[in-house]
Amino acid sequence: MRCDLNESELAAVSEGSLIYTGDLGLENARNNQPMITHSIAELRGEILPADSGQSALIITAGPSLHKQNPAKLIKEMNYRGSIIAVDAALNYCLRNSLIPDYVVSVDPHHVYIMRWFGDPDLDSRPKDDYFERQELDPELAKDHCSKNARQIELVNQYGPQMKLVIATSVAPNVTRRCIDAGMSLYWWNPLYDDWDAPNSYTRRAWEMNGLPCMIGGGNVATSAWVFAHSILGKKNIGLVGMDFSYSPNTPFYNTQRYPEMCEYFGEKDVAKGYIEIYNPHLDETWFTDPTYAWYRRSFFDLVAQADCETHNCTEGGIIFGEGIHWTKLRNFLADPVSQ
Repeated sequence: MRCDLNESELAAVSEGSLIYTGDLGLENARNNQPMITHSIAELRGEILPADSGQSALIITAGPSLHKQNPAKLIKEMNYRGSIIAVDAALNYCLRNSLIPDYVVSVDPHHVYIMRWFGDPDLDSRPKDDYFERQELDPELAKDHCSKNARQIELVNQYGPQMKLVIATSVAPNVTRRCIDAGMSLYWWNPLYDDWDAPNSYTRRAWEMNGLPCMIGGGNVATSAWVFAHSILGKKNIGLVGMDFSYSPNTPFYNTQRYPEMCEYFGEKDVAKGYIEIYNPHLDETWFTDPTYAWYRRSFFDLVAQADCETHNCTEGGIIFGEGIHWTKLRNFLADPVSQ
């Protein structure tokens, strides 16, 4: 492994992300058009009845989420702020009886993202190893068919209590699944690219539906953070499970982008594609891939421009540095305003 990401790799990841999400995202936006009724603009400054109005806690789906199991502490301490979960963390939350106020979804994939909400058509889909091979959620790797059935039940049960902050890029079958579960959907356009660029994806999406365009750093976790700050107006934001990396000793085979890394570097030399980052708060070296490294840099760029306090309460990962407070979750939950 190595210790840095070169600029050509950053450019390649950025370009690859646009290619993946651009055309597919616009196609999904066109097909979602008849189902769009609410905008995230309607949520601006929203304070929920049980919310202190001062802070938000974002639950994302990195490996530290399952190592630290924060749901128990969040419930015990009766946190009085907005709870925002990314779609990939929804199963973790619901099976631990933690009901998010908001769920954020942005990825355009029509099969994998559906799984986070419980896929009614899973039995008829081609077999894959998406959950068995990866470290995404160890619980879902065990008998994923029965776990999928349980997730369908949980999302149907608690759907009416959650608001879905959904990008127009999300696949229409995911949209319909969430509507059928009784979730309230609030829409936005991803900020794909430069509005002024020729044939800009962002401008074309806005011209199609007139919805607000929100930057998301290329991923759902950063999108949730931007939503908390720029739409809900939260000035103190805690993060759990936001690692953008893999815990020490994770086999390369179990990383999310192992197939792509093998294709680029070759299976024999796949280690050359991963990047080691020492975390002084943990005295541990975690490792990441070029995509996650790009997410990390993009997130830091946004944090530097924001007038909110960001607290990393994950106790894992590589999100540390200027503008990030490394805070114990218990301390944030006890006093999220004065941290």
